[in-house]
Amino acid sequence: MLQWKWLLFLIILVVVLIFLTIYLLIKRHRGHGYFLSKFSAFTRIRFSELEKRRQTYCPANNKCQCHLKGSAAHIEPNLLCTHRSPTLYMSFAGAAMVVGGVRTTEWRGSMREIHRDTNDEFDALFFTDPAQCFYLQDPDYQWEGLTYYRNLIKLYGTLYQRVILIGASLGGSMVCMCADLATVSIAFNPILDPVLLGLHWRIMGAFCPARQAEVVRNQVHNTMEKINTNKNDHNCVLHIHWSQLSKADQRQAHGVIGGGKHSKPIQTECLTSVLDFDIDNVNMSTSSGVHIWFHRSKEHILAMQLKRTNRLIPLLKRHLTATSIGLNTISHILDEKQRQDLVIINISL
Repeated sequence: MLQWKWLLFLIILVVVLIFLTIYLLIKRHRGHGYFLSKFSAFTRIRFSELEKRRQTYCPANNKCQCHLKGSAAHIEPNLLCTHRSPTLYMSFAGAAMVVGGVRTTEWRGSMREIHRDTNDEFDALFFTDPAQCFYLQDPDYQWEGLTYYRNLIKLYGTLYQRVILIGASLGGSMVCMCADLATVSIAFNPILDPVLLGLHWRIMGAFCPARQAEVVRNQVHNTMEKINTNKNDHNCVLHIHWSQLSKADQRQAHGVIGGGKHSKPIQTECLTSVLDFDIDNVNMSTSSGVHIWFHRSKEHILAMQLKRTNRLIPLLKRHLTATSIGLNTISHILDEKQRQDLVIINISL
């Protein structure tokens, strides 16, 4: 009996030492939060280093000193800043464990590429979710994140001519929940129903209790319906890109477009078009509506795959045509005509 106790003690001691070693290694080589975010997502331990990266503001004017670095945790925009560009990108980073760690400035390289060789300037605001809980927790760790971030986007919407939301996976979920507040919103592989996540995601990638999962579902539905039925006081468009051959994406998509294993009903009130991806399709550059695009891919990390094959930037440029940033704007008449079309289902999952 005594031997078993000693064996159990040694096992516990070894496990503790392993975690302590990993913790010290992460603290020493924290980089941009790559390893630290993985450890935090797995253990649910809060780290001040990650909280400092909840927000990263990158103004086009590199001489702007209006936004203190210390304001990252509790985001309070400086309303007196006079250096703003006409356009603001707001990027929501994805999950840590599965997709490779929180990147402080996710999408920054793509933004620069879009505006290369143009005179267009843009500011960028990069968000991360230290708790990996679909941005549903606010900086005080209360489940008020949705209200917190929506109010923030509303405020920035009064400070900029155009607000563009972009995100993938878990970040794409937040884009879909707030798209009615922006000018253009682009979501890659968004998770619209956290309950449908696979086991490895629940263990290693994202944390969302059942009650909060319902918040995600309801807000996504309300936002998509509001955009599709044109209930906003401004034009706004939401583009959702999913991988047609990904089982995880299929489960998420069926909740909106209908069908699937459980023969779910189509949410026609939320959809303007559902199409196989075609970069030349007129809906790619429309300024209103909810448009779902399916790609012949089996990867959940669709944006990364598109970037590796040099197809991401042309796609983003097409979407941003409607914002008048360096590209021709589609006429309002043509746009309204396209919005009146019936929901098109051109895909079989």
